[in-house]
Amino acid sequence: MFQRILVPLDGSEGAERAIPVAARIARATGGSIVFIRVVVAPADRGTYAAGAHGTIAAKPEAEVSDKELAEAASYLVATMAAYTGDLAGIRTETDVASGATSSTIFSAARDAHVDLLVMCSHGETGFKRWVLGSVAHEAVRHSPVPVLVLHEQGKMLPVPDVAHPLRVLVPLDGSALAETALKPAAQLLAALAAPAQGEVHLLRVVDLPPAYGHMKSQAHIPDSLQEEERREAETYVQAVADRLRETSFAETLKLNVTSSVAVSTDVAGTITRLADAERSAGYDLIVMATHGHGGLRHLVLGSVTERVLDATLLPLLIVRPKEPGETVHVEMTEVEIQSWPGLL
Repeated sequence: MFQRILVPLDGSEGAERAIPVAARIARATGGSIVFIRVVVAPADRGTYAAGAHGTIAAKPEAEVSDKELAEAASYLVATMAAYTGDLAGIRTETDVASGATSSTIFSAARDAHVDLLVMCSHGETGFKRWVLGSVAHEAVRHSPVPVLVLHEQGKMLPVPDVAHPLRVLVPLDGSALAETALKPAAQLLAALAAPAQGEVHLLRVVDLPPAYGHMKSQAHIPDSLQEEERREAETYVQAVADRLRETSFAETLKLNVTSSVAVSTDVAGTITRLADAERSAGYDLIVMATHGHGGLRHLVLGSVTERVLDATLLPLLIVRPKEPGETVHVEMTEVEIQSWPGLL
């Protein structure tokens, strides 16, 4: 479960929308929250440049004054006081740091041993909006822990009840590594849905082979091929759903697991459209692994996640599968690991 949560704040009310959500999770899990404010040197606020994958890089000689650091610390203290009701009974810490926003936040996540980062994707207009949006995109490729991204103008996670349980959409690409999103999805749903039952819906969007051409229409693709791909995808998601129902955490949480398949050359667009369907029948949260395979497939699924991040107004939990040599912050029991062939 998520026991230690990091919440980046930038001084805006928009960014502070993450606080009540983080508090709900921490209260449900008995966890704690670390609030961080990253201060950017004034001289560099207009000289940042986008590097590889949109990385935000600051000049190495940039410095932040003691006054700015003190103001940032005072802001965090005042913010904690303003959200006393939400944070009552929850252990909290504050951290002020300076440097490049994205890398500083991810370094803090490692140093503070957090297992979940909760943030609003946009805080203020102009430069700050661009920086916070970049942090969310950087999370797709570089965050060491799962990241729950809330949209400033989007749908917040509702308080569930028996009549309207929380619904989570988990897109899969047919790979074992993409399925690593299932455990964090179940854990987050358990924290947010209790005591009501939650639903996990598995979606496989069949992107037809490149040999047949990625075009806006699939009219030129034989119906027999589409049907064959659909049947294989249905068999796959049903098998994953069955395995998920049999895991100890799914049984304990009493998860309702459903699945469906769609055929489309626009994977990200289809995920977004289905997730944002009629509010009464739509979803409350999307959970995605950032990639399922190495090499080209690694890049493709990472791109899909970024496109969904840009398009949806729903909360999005981004789970980046571990790379060789990395540690996994969301732990699984030995029995659960053995129940997922190829997971490690």
